[in-house]
Amino acid sequence: MRTPMGLPREVFHGWRIRPDVRRAVSAAAMTLAGASVLLAPARAASTDSGEEQFKEITVTATKFAQGIYDVPVAISAFSAKELQARHADDLMDVGNFVPNLNITSFGAGNTSAEMPFIRGIGVQDHLIVVDPGVGVYIDGVYLGRQIGQNLDLINIERLEVLRGPQGTLFGRNSIGGAINIITKKPGDEETARVSLEAGTRARVNGDFYLNSRVSDTLAMSASVSVKHRDGLGEFVNVPNAKEGVGEMFNTSGRLAASWTPTDTFSLLISADGNNDRDGLAPYHTDIIEAPGKPAYDGGLRNSGEAANPYNNNTGQANQVETTASSYGVSVTATDVFTKSLTGKLIASYRSSKYTGGLDDDGQLVDFYSYPEHGHATQHSFEPQLNGKFDQLDFVAGAFIFDENGANIQFPVTFTGFTDGYFEQDQHTKSEALYSNVGYQITPEFHVAGGARYTHDKKDAFANIGFGTPPSFSDSKTWSQATWEISGTYKIAPQLTAYATIATGYQSGGYPARPYGGASTFKPYNPVTATDFEVGIKGEPFPFLQEELTVFDTEYKDLTAQVSEVTANGFSTITENAGRARSYGVEWESRARIVTGFFFNTSVGYDEAKYTQVKAGSSLKVDDTPALTPKWTIAAGPEYDLTVGGGGSVAMRVDYSYRGRMEGQPNNDPLARIPSRYLVNFDITYTAASGGWTVGAYGKNVTDQRYVEGKLNVGDYVLNLLSNDASEFGLRFTKTLGK
Repeated sequence: MRTPMGLPREVFHGWRIRPDVRRAVSAAAMTLAGASVLLAPARAASTDSGEEQFKEITVTATKFAQGIYDVPVAISAFSAKELQARHADDLMDVGNFVPNLNITSFGAGNTSAEMPFIRGIGVQDHLIVVDPGVGVYIDGVYLGRQIGQNLDLINIERLEVLRGPQGTLFGRNSIGGAINIITKKPGDEETARVSLEAGTRARVNGDFYLNSRVSDTLAMSASVSVKHRDGLGEFVNVPNAKEGVGEMFNTSGRLAASWTPTDTFSLLISADGNNDRDGLAPYHTDIIEAPGKPAYDGGLRNSGEAANPYNNNTGQANQVETTASSYGVSVTATDVFTKSLTGKLIASYRSSKYTGGLDDDGQLVDFYSYPEHGHATQHSFEPQLNGKFDQLDFVAGAFIFDENGANIQFPVTFTGFTDGYFEQDQHTKSEALYSNVGYQITPEFHVAGGARYTHDKKDAFANIGFGTPPSFSDSKTWSQATWEISGTYKIAPQLTAYATIATGYQSGGYPARPYGGASTFKPYNPVTATDFEVGIKGEPFPFLQEELTVFDTEYKDLTAQVSEVTANGFSTITENAGRARSYGVEWESRARIVTGFFFNTSVGYDEAKYTQVKAGSSLKVDDTPALTPKWTIAAGPEYDLTVGGGGSVAMRVDYSYRGRMEGQPNNDPLARIPSRYLVNFDITYTAASGGWTVGAYGKNVTDQRYVEGKLNVGDYVLNLLSNDASEFGLRFTKTLGK
C-alpha cells in the first residue's frame, strides 16, 4: 500500500520505530547536499548569462538580519508583495501556504481569533488560563492572547513563520513555532498609497498608507484600514439583528515615528489599534440521541431545523454580535556602541477586550447558552545586546512579561439552570535570560549554541457560581532551561545545509472551565520538546529555489484539552498526556519554468502521535493531536508579462489542501474533520509608471464549505464552520505623486 503522494506507507511507519530507517533518511538529505556541490558551478555560470535570478529574502529569525538561506531554522518568509499576490489579507489566509501549519478561528464564536497549529502543537481555546503553543510577535513584541490576533496584513514589510521549537531566542509558548510580523519602518520609503477593493459578499475594503521623512532626523508613517464583508447566514429568530452570521466589520490603524538624532542612535515609537464588530461565527449543533436520554435533547439540532446550515436559530439576542478591540504602544531604542556592538531595548504595553459566547443548542428555546466577555493587559520589556567580532557573533538579552486578564460568562443557561455565573482570572509574571553564540570556523562552516532560562509564576482564580465554595484560587511557579545547537555549511554561494537540535518550553497552567470544583482546579505541568532537524535551502539549480527539511520532535507532558458535559456544565479537562512525537518532511520551492513563469510548491508531511499516556487518560497511544493534518499542500503557477505601453500583468493561481484532521485529541470519531481544498486566483495590471494598479481576484472559487473544528462534549457535537465561501472582486491601488 502506498500513501496519497505515492510514498510507501511502510517506510514512514518503519521510520517511526526503526532507527536504521531514520538514519537512512538523514543520510539521504546529506547525500542531496553533497550532490548539490556538483551543481554549484552550473549555478555560478548562470549568473553571468543575464538570466533573471531569485531574490533571497532577509529575515530576523535569529535576532540578526541575515539571508534566509543562512538561518538554521525551517522558515517560510513572505514579502508584502508576495502576500498581496496570494491575496493573503490576514493570518488565516497565510495558514493556507505554509507546510505543516493549520490556523483556525473560533474563540468564543469570534471571527477575530487566530489559533495556529504547527507540527501538531497548538491550542483551540481562548480563556486567560490557556497559553498558545505558537507565539505571535509584531516587531519583536509578543502577543499573549489569541482573540484579536487575526491581524490585517497592511503596512507589512515581511512575515516569517518559524517551524519547530523556538525556546532560546523566542522563549516560552513558542514550542510549536513562531509567527514573526515585521512592519515597514518610517523613512524606509517615501510614499503615499490608497487602495480600494469591492466584491461579492458585499466586500468593501479601503486602506491608506503614508511613509514620509519630516526632516533629516525624523520620519513618520501612518496607516488606516476599513474592511467589511457580509456573513453566510441569518439569525432567523432575532428580529432586526445588527449583523448576519459571520458578518465582519473591522477598522484598524497604526502610527509610527522614527527619530535618528545621530548616526548611532535611533528611537522608534509606534501605536496601533483595531476594532472588530462582527456577527457570531457560523456553527451548528448535532444532539447525540440515545435511548433513555432526557426529553429536552430529543430533536434539538440546529442542522436539522435550519434549511440553511449557516443560519442560526438562536433566540438569544445577546449572542448575535461579537466584538474585539485592542491597542498597543511600543518603544524600540537602538544604540550602535561600536561597529561591532549594538544594544537594543524593546518596551511595550497592550490591552485587549472582547465579547462573544455561544448558544450551543442553536435554538429558540434556551438550554445551552454561554454569553461571554473578557479583557487582558500586558507589559513587556526586553533589552538585547548583539555583536560580531571577526569570526564570533552573539546575541544576549532578558525578557520580562506581565499579564492580567479575565473571562466572564453571564448569564449562563444549562438545561434549566439559568442566570449562572462563571469567571476565571489570571495574573502571569515571566522573566527570562537568554544568549546565543556563533562561530565561523571556516568561510563555509558556522556553528552556534544558545540557552535560555525562564521563570514563570501564575496566580489563578475561578468562580463557577455554585458549590461550597463557589470560588477558589491557586498559585504556582515553574522554571525551565532550554537550549539549542546548530551548524550550517555553505555548499555554494546560494546553497546551505544545516542541522539543528533545539528544545522548547510551554508554560504550565490551570484548567479552563473547572466546573468540578476546587478539587479539579489543579495546575498541570509545563510541556517540553526536543527537536532534531536537518535541511537544505537555497538554489541547487539555476531554475530552482527550495527548502527541504526533515524533522523529528519528542514532546514530554504534552497537554490535551478534552471537552465534556457534566452535571454542572460544560467542562474542559486538561490532561498532561505523557509523551508524543511528531516527525516528517517539509518542502517549499519556487521553480522558474521560463522567463517570467514560475511554479510555487509547498508540501508538508507530519506523522504526529501520542506515544505514551498516563493511566486513566481519555487518550490512547497512537492518537493524533487535534487539528493536525498529516498532509498540507499548496501549489500554483505565477506568470508575469510585459504588455503594450510598458505596463505589466501578473497572474497567479493558488491551490491549497489540508488533509483529514481530528477535532479532539482523544480522536473521537464524531469529532473527525474531513479534508478540504481551496483555489484562489489573482490578476493584476501595473501601469508603466508604477503609479497605479488594478486587479481582479477570486477566493475559494469552487465555493468549498468546510468544518473548521469539531467538539463532542458528550450530549452534543459542535460543528464549527469556516466563515469562508467563494468571493470575487476588483482592487484598485494608487500611489500618490506618481
